[in-house]
Order: sequence, then structure tokens, then C-alpha cells
Amino acid sequence: MAAFKDLLAEAGIDDRRLYDGSRHTAGTILNELGVDMPTIMEILRHTQISQTRRYMKGRSHLSKDAMRRMGDHFMPQPEPATETRTETADSRAARARRRRRIREKAKAPGHGE
Repeated sequence: MAAFKDLLAEAGIDDRRLYDGSRHTAGTILNELGVDMPTIMEILRHTQISQTRRYMKGRSHLSKDAMRRMGDHFMPQPEPATETRTETADSRAARARRRRRIREKAKAPGHGE
């Protein structure tokens, strides 16, 4: 971590801004997901609700839709499993045995007369 802070200082970047940015993002995402304010305060380690409110953006229907679409993009819902009947070598062999038995019965003397 110290090496990273040295690189930031060398580049003239204030590391506090990076930390604040991630806190703003976390607060906004938690708010968009409908997490209650006391829980967001706890996660962000704030002691006053006014502090937490500064870290969140509003929840409009457009932002909710954008968050949903972003979530769908990064974590798509699995396709529903469709039941398919795949014939296996075992089931083909069992079917062939049944056909042979039926043919053998049909050929047996006295059958079908």
C-alpha cells in the first residue's frame, strides 16, 4: 500500500479522492439497490445521516433502470434449464433388446395363430 501511495504522490494524485470516489459509488449503488439508510451508514462507517446523504445520488426511475441493465450486463441471469431427452448408448441398447424380444416372440411357434 505504501508503494501505491508513493506512486500517487509522485503523479500528483491525492489518494483521498480515490477513497471518496469509491465511497460515493458504494453509497449510490447501495441506495439504488434499496438498502436502508442505517445499513448504508454502517457500511460507510458514518456517524451522522447527513454525512451519508452527501455520499449518495438520488434514485430516479432512469437511474434504477440503468442500474438494472448494468447488473444484467455484468451478472446475466442463467438461461432457464430446458428438459431435453437425449438418447444415450444405454437407452439405445435397451430399446434394441426390447425389439429383439418382440421379434423373437413373434417368430416363436404358436404365436399369433
